[in-house]
Amino acid sequence: MRLWRRPDLASQVRRLYLCWSDCDQNHIDRHDKDNKAASFIEEALNEIFTPEEEETREVWEEHLNGEGLCAEAWLGLLLVRLTHLQEIEFGHERSDLMSDILIKAANRQQPFHQGTPFPLLQDVRACVAWGASWIDSGFLLPFFYFPAVRRIYGTGIRETKDDENMCLANHQPLCPVQEITVEEGYWSRGMLDWLAVCTNLQHVSITVDLQADEYELDEEDQFDASQFWEALLPFTGTLKTLCIQYEYGYKALVVDEKSVEESPFGSFKDFTVLETLTVRHDHLMGPSDDSDDSSQDWDMKPLAETLPHSLVSLRITDITVDRHLELLSELSKLLRHVHTFSKLERLVLYIQSEDEEEIGDVFDVLRAEYQVTNVSLTIETE
Repeated sequence: MRLWRRPDLASQVRRLYLCWSDCDQNHIDRHDKDNKAASFIEEALNEIFTPEEEETREVWEEHLNGEGLCAEAWLGLLLVRLTHLQEIEFGHERSDLMSDILIKAANRQQPFHQGTPFPLLQDVRACVAWGASWIDSGFLLPFFYFPAVRRIYGTGIRETKDDENMCLANHQPLCPVQEITVEEGYWSRGMLDWLAVCTNLQHVSITVDLQADEYELDEEDQFDASQFWEALLPFTGTLKTLCIQYEYGYKALVVDEKSVEESPFGSFKDFTVLETLTVRHDHLMGPSDDSDDSSQDWDMKPLAETLPHSLVSLRITDITVDRHLELLSELSKLLRHVHTFSKLERLVLYIQSEDEEEIGDVFDVLRAEYQVTNVSLTIETE
């Protein structure tokens, strides 16, 4: 309450960490509460909500006037006053209320209608605080409409489906977000809801994982490389870093159980400023000639024709046993075009530990070839 009534003091806060658990409490009559607290709640809600938002306001009143302390509701009130934040981090289990505040800020609605909301906020982090829980990607979506947010980082993020997304108004021609990092992305198709609103994306790193209680995954909730690649096409002139990886649990349940190979990315030739690329073997090369995946119409071109000349570092993960010789051949051919890849400095190949014996030292031949160039070749075991 002190910070609410001291905006001069609240405006000095630059970093904020918010964490709360589920709120499960019973409503009590506000007349039974401390008069000072009841008066403050009335004052705060009058400032935040319009008369047309009476239904939403009543929900907030129930949480603020409950028997216990609803941390999410009180932290939501606090956030309204912290207008000069530079960094914010969330560590909650689920959100029933905070999204109301974030959506209002994104839409420039009361109480954020008289000025630019959070003009200094650049870094947003969401790191789930409970091991078997997650934070919805839709919860973070409003930050893409804030005026200065540059970086979004999250762990334990569940990708929201299209029909779950909220209505947000775009009050600025360009989205300021340049960097997206997601570790442990659950039900992830590549954070497509985030990509759809970006205009100047430079760095993307997503690790697709399996939620702890998940024992099967519908196809619509699985990562699709070709669909993700299409979502990246607006950033051919801005994207500098791309890293897509699978965690062990996802590979074991989803990839290894598939009767067909994963769909590949398309060509990265037009990504003219892409410098760092980390990609799975399947996503880079496409299906093998004897694949049963008749749905794919992939005309595999040499890597020299699909990789951008701006590339500095290439990391290939999850190299498959049945196609490692094809990869060896493609990387050997790439050397013939080393003059067109003059910026290439590092090539890292990741072999799965269970395949190390079968693959053997076949890539040592490639290592010898690369030694005569300025490209550093490293072979590691996953």
